[in-house]
Amino acid sequence: MKNEKNSYQKREYMTGLMKKRSIIALCSGILELIFVFFALMMGFNKMTFIYGTNIFKSYIYFTIISNTMAAISVAFVIPFAVEGIRKSRFILPEWVSVLLFVSTSSISTVLVLIACMLRYAPPDKTIGYGGLYAHFVCPVLVLILFFQIESGYQHKRRDRILACLPFCFYMILYYIMVVVVGKERGGWDDIYEITDYINPFAGILIGTVVAYTMSLLISKLSNYLTRKRIEKKYCFWGKDVDPTEALIEAYGLGIMTAKNMDMETIDIPYDILEELAKRYDIAPSRMFQSFLKGLEAGKK
Repeated sequence: MKNEKNSYQKREYMTGLMKKRSIIALCSGILELIFVFFALMMGFNKMTFIYGTNIFKSYIYFTIISNTMAAISVAFVIPFAVEGIRKSRFILPEWVSVLLFVSTSSISTVLVLIACMLRYAPPDKTIGYGGLYAHFVCPVLVLILFFQIESGYQHKRRDRILACLPFCFYMILYYIMVVVVGKERGGWDDIYEITDYINPFAGILIGTVVAYTMSLLISKLSNYLTRKRIEKKYCFWGKDVDPTEALIEAYGLGIMTAKNMDMETIDIPYDILEELAKRYDIAPSRMFQSFLKGLEAGKK
């Protein structure tokens, strides 16, 4: 009787944890979208009413680009969070995790560079006209969201390189439009006043180093937290558990899943079953079979 109660607590903990993850992702995502929308509207108003230009010219600023990227990536997270609350299973596809990582790295690069410019740039260019939200509030919120979301994905070197590309491409384009083309021939004004302080080519190199450093730090911390969360997720199952008991747990998880979810939209917890199979050296197919038998039993 005691073992049965402990098994129920383990499964209840797993489903409760998944639902909690979904709620955190949904709430933080909605909050981030609200602040990003406000920041973008302030930026558009600045271009329209102060400079008298088309709002789309706001996208010559990497701040606007990175905030838009953040809004898009967060918008992709929200449907999966809603589905996670409904099914008590928060699963974020790898491509969404990578997209969120790229946008988080990009907007964090803005945060660091603007923080370094505070001493030299006038306040109206850093915190005025929505700059406080676009340069500081939104990046911090995106970072909080990114580290709160538990996707279980371990970011690789290719992800870090990919995260650098938006800022690197922007810096190259900025150099071409400001230095090579020039404002007189239809290029851009030196909105960041880079040429007043350093060689533009050196600015590209420095920006690239900052972008990669941010992606490296964010990925390392994210991977560390992911490993810790995986350990916590399976803390109820010791490594000395008998394989038969692990199969019984999979069977019980199937019963609980059948009772708590609509069978027409059932979501098989492949990640949990694969982790249990790996932990107790059991063939994944046997874990899945036990789970499916539990599903059948739970439907009765």
